[in-house]
Amino acid sequence: MLEAEKLYLLLGAISAWILVSLVRNVFASGVRDLPGPLLAKFTNLYRLVDVSKGYNHVSLVKLHESCGDNVRFGPRVVSVRNPKDVNKIYGLKGGYVKSDFYAVQQQLANGKATQTLFTTLDEAFHAKIKRPVANAYSMTTLTDYEPLVDRTILALFHQLENRYARTGRDCPIFEWLQYYAFDVIGEVTCSENFGFIEKGCDVGGIIDALNVTMDYNAFVGQIPWLDHWLKKNPVWTRIAQPTGAVAQFAHKQLLSRLDETKEKISSDSMESQKRDFVDRFFQAKETHSEIVDDRQVFSYMVTNMFAGSDTTAISLRAIVYYTLKHPQVYAKLMSELDTAKEAGQLSMPVTWKQSQTLPYFDAVVKEALRLHPAVGLILERIVPNQGLRLECGTVLPAGTIVGASPWVMHRDRSIYGQDVESFRPERWLPGVNEDTDSYNKRLKAMKGADFTFGKGHRTCIGRNISLLEIYKMLPSFFLCYSVELTDPDATWSLKNSWFVRQEGVEVKISVRNNKD
Repeated sequence: MLEAEKLYLLLGAISAWILVSLVRNVFASGVRDLPGPLLAKFTNLYRLVDVSKGYNHVSLVKLHESCGDNVRFGPRVVSVRNPKDVNKIYGLKGGYVKSDFYAVQQQLANGKATQTLFTTLDEAFHAKIKRPVANAYSMTTLTDYEPLVDRTILALFHQLENRYARTGRDCPIFEWLQYYAFDVIGEVTCSENFGFIEKGCDVGGIIDALNVTMDYNAFVGQIPWLDHWLKKNPVWTRIAQPTGAVAQFAHKQLLSRLDETKEKISSDSMESQKRDFVDRFFQAKETHSEIVDDRQVFSYMVTNMFAGSDTTAISLRAIVYYTLKHPQVYAKLMSELDTAKEAGQLSMPVTWKQSQTLPYFDAVVKEALRLHPAVGLILERIVPNQGLRLECGTVLPAGTIVGASPWVMHRDRSIYGQDVESFRPERWLPGVNEDTDSYNKRLKAMKGADFTFGKGHRTCIGRNISLLEIYKMLPSFFLCYSVELTDPDATWSLKNSWFVRQEGVEVKISVRNNKD
């Protein structure tokens, strides 16, 4: 009987502790008066369940529509929409660091979490490791790699033509766009592709493994301490020492390159033979030896392959899908491309410089990325010691998780107009009878609200890589092939697991006559 009484006392104590914790959550300082789902005020289990369903990008937009600029999405989690609040959070000197959500995304290599430019929470460390390689990511530098991108584009077109254009078979274009994104990032990083395009399949299950990882990151990232009991459990990592598929590829290429450069090469010599990112990373190792070692070179490589693969594939799919779903847009785009081609302004493949002379294509890209940004959750930050006074007057205390979702920001009617759910590239161009000053002001506001690649000093470092891949390949693709949806009424299926992936659409392609 005594043992039973002890058990009851223990259960009672646990129940009381849970009840007190839930009550404290509901009435937490600073957030208690903010609107949001009732259950979200009690526990983070609400957002874990919501995110696990795979459509948080939709549910959060709806919450903002009903609640306004600020939504309490967890006991101490706030999603914001007001541009002034957003600028405070993501400002260059705001002091808002990334939350533990990003620590969950740190990939394991030989059983150890690898901090990269994207996943590190340490701002000082981020600044230190970014400085030696920042110039390698400038668009001026990236255009040096165009031959590597061209090689991948031509390999893709060779497969599309032989497998689909000349056979009449339906093309699973979404899959091939991902193959392209992976192979081209391999090329520009280490002059070696993954082999997706050549084999026409998911080599080594890398894509499937990445999707599983992203599902995990999105789910567990809502309650990050779970990660230490699951994937990063010390016992598990010691036994299994798991290494992600992309990290394995990067490690293999690093070892291969190290074998090629066993003899020390001077920085001047390195400068003269630069071919890809790894060459520049090795140069950084020579010039910043106190910061960059082989492990850091590996970290840079992993960053590249994640920054320029999955998100770029999602962006490519969005542009192709929306263009084909709107015949008038497709016709207008083809008119611009054909006119430029006939005038001798476009080569094959199209160069980056040439792509910048295509205003309607640029508008199509911007509108597709507005309507379907790759990132589908809030970009979490931690309120610093001084707290955050929201524009509504509420003061959020230090430690509160706060952030904005690209899907919410890109649907701000005060900035983009009342038709925010419509695909209308013309919104990025001067309107009929719109004066220059009005257009420039409107364009500045839209660009200011752009969250496609994040915002502030932690903006995705792979932004220019992604843009280079998009702006070179798509004009070349549409010039080479006539493209139409196999089923004009088909709609894609979406799943939000941090990145909003698309599936389920095929196209018919045929060779056009102006390929040369």
